[in-house]
Amino acid sequence: MIEITKALLPDAEEIAEIYHSLIGSDGCTWDENYPTLEFVKNDIAKNSLYKAVKDGKIIAAAYLGDYEESKWIECFANGFKNMGEVSRVGVRREFQGAGVGKTLIEYLLSQAEKSPYDGLGLLCGAENYSAMRLYEKCGFMRCGESFLYETHWICYCIKL
Repeated sequence: MIEITKALLPDAEEIAEIYHSLIGSDGCTWDENYPTLEFVKNDIAKNSLYKAVKDGKIIAAAYLGDYEESKWIECFANGFKNMGEVSRVGVRREFQGAGVGKTLIEYLLSQAEKSPYDGLGLLCGAENYSAMRLYEKCGFMRCGESFLYETHWICYCIKL
């Protein structure tokens, strides 16, 4: 059984280790500079980082929170007054393909329904095909493309 809760500061290093272990995966846009332990700590400080735990071990993490960048990313410019963001979704390699990502995203969607957000947006690396399939299975719709941080992104959004 998987339990999903908010991440706490003592979880930061384990989550950062999960993120760093995924560097080099097919389609992964992450590198040694992103996401760092500082990103993880900042997400926790904002009370916006969630963890999935199985048998006492963190097996996945994801951010759900405010999306300040959405105001200047063209594909998110229309249709939402208060868009939230899903980002930094990471599942330990040994748990990939077992539905953990889907379970985590569906949990985030249930939490977002209780929030002031009227929709959620996310950026997915243009070659991260497995992540695109996951987001589409969870109801996100492709709403455009963007080029930021020297990376080609596919924009996804969902109305709440």
